[in-house]
Amino acid sequence: MRHIDKRRFDNCKTKTWDRNIVKWQDRVRAAVSPSEEISAIGNKWSSLKRLFIGEFGAKCWYTETPQEGTDFDVDHYWPKGRVKLIDGVILCKNNDQHPGYWWKAYDIDNYRYSCIYANRSREKGGKVDYFPITDESNRSWDETADCDYNDRLILDPCSLEDVKLISFEIETYKVASVFTEEENKHAYDRVKLSKKLLNLDEPTIAVARIKSVKAMRAALQVVKLSFSNLNLSEDDKEVLQQVKDIIVDGCNRKSEFSAAIVQFIRPFKGEPYLADILDKLDLEP
Repeated sequence: MRHIDKRRFDNCKTKTWDRNIVKWQDRVRAAVSPSEEISAIGNKWSSLKRLFIGEFGAKCWYTETPQEGTDFDVDHYWPKGRVKLIDGVILCKNNDQHPGYWWKAYDIDNYRYSCIYANRSREKGGKVDYFPITDESNRSWDETADCDYNDRLILDPCSLEDVKLISFEIETYKVASVFTEEENKHAYDRVKLSKKLLNLDEPTIAVARIKSVKAMRAALQVVKLSFSNLNLSEDDKEVLQQVKDIIVDGCNRKSEFSAAIVQFIRPFKGEPYLADILDKLDLEP
């Protein structure tokens, strides 16, 4: 998971987006059933997919899997229809079901570009309607109160502090917490929960991630072994530059599984064989 800067979301709006959301939101606000009205208005957020790709890359913001051979979703970080707790129970109060965060249905700040494994019910995970928080007294039930973001439990790629909580195991490159349970139980539990609900280590995803890291390990080895060779032919130099470009591209935050690749590359950033491309490597979270 790499940080997604929401300040760039304005670049992802269609020309008529801001004007249209006022109309759509007024319709939902006036409806007896906000969720039914949202369904009647239709899936307007899909029009932003192409612009999200252009700004942030063709990959899931949660799992970093590339969009290949499948459609992707626009996940509502705050679910728009109903809310589920950690145990899967639909949230109710005094026999009234939580209406979902309908007032955020057309708020672009609530959108996360997502693969189906992260967003839909797949395997034993999938975010779907889940939005557990630490303190239910802070739960927002209508648009007049919006105070539960700081109590969120599911990691948000649009939060730099959340992204910094994620690490990867050294050998398997499966998702791990930066903190141990003893060091910071809350952070540890958030990573553990998000790993499950977002399917971050779904088997095909985990295999693809380690494959990307292994390819980067091979590329780094080529650069290292070639560094002290003063007898490279012009063809060899061209190939070496291509390998260096692979490393640069792998660290690009638009690239698939770049968070794991950055974790692998970062310890070598002071090595002389990377000096000529160091300023091109995006090694920030």
